[in-house]
Amino acid sequence: MNWKFWDKQKKIRLDEKEDKLAKHIPLRKYTKGGKISSLIALGSLLLILLAVLISILMRGNAGIYVGLMTFLALITSAVGFGIGIKSFDEENRFMRYTYIGTISNAVIWIYILGMYLVFV
Repeated sequence: MNWKFWDKQKKIRLDEKEDKLAKHIPLRKYTKGGKISSLIALGSLLLILLAVLISILMRGNAGIYVGLMTFLALITSAVGFGIGIKSFDEENRFMRYTYIGTISNAVIWIYILGMYLVFV
């Protein structure tokens, strides 16, 4: 067995590992915009669920208030989507809430817009 070759490979592996440790940037916090975007998505979802519940309880005669609640959910989800997209610029942070908030707001926005297009 060629021991010189083995030592050289081992040294290369250690050097690569040390470089990775030196380049390691600690990710300790989540993005602020991602957290806000996720909370806005949760609020929009709750508004939609409340509007649906009111409409069911009033047997379809809820009137303009349910429409205004849904419109408010549409606007807030669009704002949350914008905040989520903007939070991708934050560096050295965890992006979990950014992905969750951005995708959730986009789905809510498309759902409300689709409901409007189907029923109008």
